Amino acid sequence: MKRTLLTVLFAVLLAAGAQGGSVSLSLIPAGGTVSGTPGTVVGWGYDVTNSDPSNWVVLNDSFVTGDLSTGTFGTYVDYIASGFIVIDPSSSTGPVDFSQGTAGTGEFDIDAFVPPMKITGDIGIDYSAFSEDPNSPTFDPSSLVVSGTVSTAAEVDVVSSIPEPASVLLTGLALLPAAIAGWRRRKPRRS
Repeated sequence: MKRTLLTVLFAVLLAAGAQGGSVSLSLIPAGGTVSGTPGTVVGWGYDVTNSDPSNWVVLNDSFVTGDLSTGTFGTYVDYIASGFIVIDPSSSTGPVDFSQGTAGTGEFDIDAFVPPMKITGDIGIDYSAFSEDPNSPTFDPSSLVVSGTVSTAAEVDVVSSIPEPASVLLTGLALLPAAIAGWRRRKPRRS
């Protein structure tokens, strides 16, 4: 009985080791908070690390959860699914900055009438790990080792598009001399 139990335990440990190290996600900007005004587009960059020394990781897609996914405040558009992103063993994607329509995890289109607020949730990336290089012409899809998801907290800080009263006052004071000069020029001169 002891021998069977040890054999099973050893097999479980080998299976866990075969699934490899871990995949981790870091958002850009650090902390995952982006900001924008109502009606604008914001997004996140990323860096995904594959610490597994023997398996290749393919990024499949990205998604949001929490208030970011409700559709009440805006819409998320996935960028990961449109690319074929492969991370070599013990490597990373390196920093991938957000560029609207082309690069990053995806974009969040803030609805036009969202009041100033914080919209919170998570960004997740689904991935698959393979024991063979997916870029190889002899790649065998049955070399799939494991599929998983990595995620981290994300937030959209919606800021007001209306200038603050102090800004309006300062702008008005700066324009006051020009207004006075224009008023003096238009004033008829008495002879």
